[in-house]
Amino acid sequence: MLNLEKMSTARIVRDTFIDMALYLDCLFVLHGTDDILIEDIIQCMEDGYAKAMKNLKKGGARKPKTKRETAVDRFLKKLDHDEKSDRGLSVG
Repeated sequence: MLNLEKMSTARIVRDTFIDMALYLDCLFVLHGTDDILIEDIIQCMEDGYAKAMKNLKKGGARKPKTKRETAVDRFLKKLDHDEKSDRGLSVG
């Protein structure tokens, strides 16, 4: 059962990275993103995918944290902080 769960999780992770790459590709085309920036972003995604799959293969049951802050939560907080910082830079 555990092996099937790992396979399902690996498939979900893989499918998620495929979706993210396709979404980013659309954004890159729509906004005419510089190739150097695209390469950097995709390299980060490749690194993240490799790390996720490596951690998945390690396995092992972990105790869930009582208070969970996801990577998405941290990223959204950073974006919110950056937006607040940008407000102070308004030209006028």
